[in-house]
Amino acid sequence: MIDERLWFDQADTGLAGAGTVTVLSRDDVRGCLRDLDPVEVVRATLAEHDRGRCVLPAEAYLRWENAEGAYTRSIGMPGGVRSEPPSYGMKIINASVSNPAAGLDRAGGIGLCFDPETARITTVLEAGLLSAVRTAAVSAVGVDAAGYDGARSLAIVGCGAQGRMHAALLRRRLPELRAVSLFDRSPAAARRLAATLDHGDLQVTVHAEAREAVAAGEVTVLTTTADEGYVEPDWPRPGALVVNVSLGDLTDATLLGAAALYVDDLDLVADNPRRPLGRLMAAGLVARPDGGGGPARPIDATLGGLLTGRYAARGVAAPYVVLNPFGMGVLDVALYAAVAAHARRAGIGSPVRLG
Repeated sequence: MIDERLWFDQADTGLAGAGTVTVLSRDDVRGCLRDLDPVEVVRATLAEHDRGRCVLPAEAYLRWENAEGAYTRSIGMPGGVRSEPPSYGMKIINASVSNPAAGLDRAGGIGLCFDPETARITTVLEAGLLSAVRTAAVSAVGVDAAGYDGARSLAIVGCGAQGRMHAALLRRRLPELRAVSLFDRSPAAARRLAATLDHGDLQVTVHAEAREAVAAGEVTVLTTTADEGYVEPDWPRPGALVVNVSLGDLTDATLLGAAALYVDDLDLVADNPRRPLGRLMAAGLVARPDGGGGPARPIDATLGGLLTGRYAARGVAAPYVVLNPFGMGVLDVALYAAVAAHARRAGIGSPVRLG
């Protein structure tokens, strides 16, 4: 048997204790977000990434089927931002497509902030809310960067947590917005979202078919659980921006037929053949912006490159423009750092002594 002093006397063992971490609940995170602008955090981090000041390792991906046979997964996404002050951390986001039927959001998880000097975990945050905020903030930045900030109509296909967050954020970010079109496979979910938006200043329509909603939007946001493409090239309104948040909604022909195709990170696309755009790159049908003039359809720009001026946006272009953001963990890490810093200043959160 090991002498119990080796377990309890840190000085004798020389082992470093884990120290104290601050735990931020969803309510804590929500309180911090009231005083932060996540869109500006995401915008600044995308630009820093384009300047080479971010660390974006490959994600860890674990998939299984639960007792109901539903697709269930866990993704670990580390990242770092080398600007001052630097921020390092990790997102662990888990999901099951059977969760909504059980009254749960499809996805949830935790975020971790690391001390830049010691690598100790300093903060643990509820990440489900921040993940939805980050995703919607990327879309908002993309709408601006692609030249669609004057859009008067918005379509949202998929009215779950991501759809609701996009509706709330884009309503504030599109000053000319006059009409919102909604579709969800659950009409009740679409009606619930419509009820939150219908305050007299917007024309809100719940459509019976996804195609009807897509055709109505100058900006269309797809936030579904689709794993097979169904949006065909003749669905979008001429000149529309299609934000392919859920990544699986557009057919290959729709991706290849875009007037402009924007992504958040080229390596994320190339390294993920599970997703349609990554599969098209692996097949030699889609190439990086400097693809060399071959037969492959080049990606036109990254969001960060548009923000820094390394690429020029096409603007409103026919037949339509596609933004296909894969999801950069470094953006979550930057948001975690901003929330954690605000929580420290405001005395928000619960300190937990781990040892």
